[in-house]
Amino acid sequence: MRWAWVLLLLVIPAATRAAGASVLGSKHDLSVSGPGPIKSDQETEVCIFCHVSHGGATGMSNRPDTHAPHQPYDSSTMRGRPQRPTGASRICLSCHDGTIAVGETLRKRIPVRGGGPGGVIPPGRRSNLGTDLRATHPISLQPGAAGTTRVPRGRIKLDRSGQVQCTSCHDPHAEFAVADGKFLVETNQRSELCLECHVVPEASSGSHFGPQPRAAPSRAPAGPAACGACHRSHAADPRGRLLSRAPDADDDGMCLSCHDGRGARYDIGAEIRKTFSHAIRAPNVHDAAEGPNAARRLPEASPGAPRHAVCVDCHEPHASAAGGIESAPMLRGPLKGTWGVDLSGRQVKPARYEYEICFKCHADSANQPQAYGPSLRSSARRQSREVNLRRVFDPSAPSFHPVAAPGKNPDVPSLKAPLSPTSFVYCSDCHGSDAAGVAPRGPHGSTYPHLLALNYTDADLTNESPAAYALCYKCHDRDVLLSARSAFPAHRRHVVDSRTPCSGCHNAHGISALAGTPQANAHLIDFDLSFVQAGTRGPPRYDVLGPRSGSCNLTCHDKVHADTRY
Repeated sequence: MRWAWVLLLLVIPAATRAAGASVLGSKHDLSVSGPGPIKSDQETEVCIFCHVSHGGATGMSNRPDTHAPHQPYDSSTMRGRPQRPTGASRICLSCHDGTIAVGETLRKRIPVRGGGPGGVIPPGRRSNLGTDLRATHPISLQPGAAGTTRVPRGRIKLDRSGQVQCTSCHDPHAEFAVADGKFLVETNQRSELCLECHVVPEASSGSHFGPQPRAAPSRAPAGPAACGACHRSHAADPRGRLLSRAPDADDDGMCLSCHDGRGARYDIGAEIRKTFSHAIRAPNVHDAAEGPNAARRLPEASPGAPRHAVCVDCHEPHASAAGGIESAPMLRGPLKGTWGVDLSGRQVKPARYEYEICFKCHADSANQPQAYGPSLRSSARRQSREVNLRRVFDPSAPSFHPVAAPGKNPDVPSLKAPLSPTSFVYCSDCHGSDAAGVAPRGPHGSTYPHLLALNYTDADLTNESPAAYALCYKCHDRDVLLSARSAFPAHRRHVVDSRTPCSGCHNAHGISALAGTPQANAHLIDFDLSFVQAGTRGPPRYDVLGPRSGSCNLTCHDKVHADTRY
């Protein structure tokens, strides 16, 4: 046996030995002279614990099959499903799943001291992976099963059947071959080892992954932790995707562990803790594989489905970056790489426009609370109860703010330069933090209702002021809007003199073709029935009579408008 051990050392490649790749003196040296707390009482041989000189099918057969009921890794985003461990992984798990005593070889039982009861690796040790492998990187499967993997090109090796095994990343003979001392086949700083197999196609400069060298487009994540900042190969969240901590149902804890103003520039946590927050806390509702045709459907098809909003609904962590959100051919900046829903209701991956991401939840979802009445006590009670913003912003709608298409009205003299009737706006131009310039762009949280970036008072009998309608005056010149230069010169009479809020007549998003007509709902006209009542000729109605001309039939503030012309 001693000669067999010498011969085995001789066949180890010289380059590997030169790098310090030897089982001697490593934690896998379980002989009597081994350095670790778990080792034999008297066995001097080193290789015998895993290898048998003759009769082994692969040369690594000196361990019995564990026969343990392993629960394989599982994830909703994987194309394949790992089965029972095979090949070299079976040999590794014969010790590392904590079910068989170290030293229980095929040929003889070697007395070993240390370890837990019966000689097994204690459950509390990091080297005990257990039999539940859902928290461990998948093994015994071919690259490609995860959907974003490829055949490795470097030192990572597949077994004879082309499968990833424990030995693809770990060389059991070479604890000190690289600096981290974890038997890795190469260093994993900047996630070099991970990116041998895993492709990050959306990674770009400024994202969680850094600049991409031309020769290796996905091998340079930023910072020494890189993938390890969010993922673990072992002891990860057993619910899938190898997250380094279980997602916190209360505060998107994974993301906020960095985006709290200490690791990243902005404190997102402070934003979502504001009175009005985009974070909807619904434990175990979000799934990375959700979509229009997925098992976890989004947009939701059932009115009773719980709503949720987590960071990764809007941000793709492997692609998002600092900067603006300019569109076409795809979104850039913090929204880059995220999927969305287009104007026709189809899924687009990645989204091209900001509104396509908003449509995931604010278009065809059947569980929108606005469908059942005003969500806030001060919310307007509209004639048209349309909550599907995909239809509201559709170019065929009677009137809308220009989110997905230029507005229908070419005559808007109150617009501030450089805006014009052909300009577009983003959803986040109106919905965002109330602390602009200090907080991050986007609708994370606000002190104003409806996640508005500026105040927009919609209560009747409001005294007009720059602060009361600050959101409107962000784009519309107050002096022009309340003067004879306005396309509707009676604005001042209504808003200033009669203290009628802008929302009394206008629906800020727009009116869909299913809820209104160009004749009755031009110029975003959609009355608030909280104080606008029927007139002498029926329900409140506005009619277009021509350019800058129309008539109203309604009662407001006890004043009857009987087809009153303007």
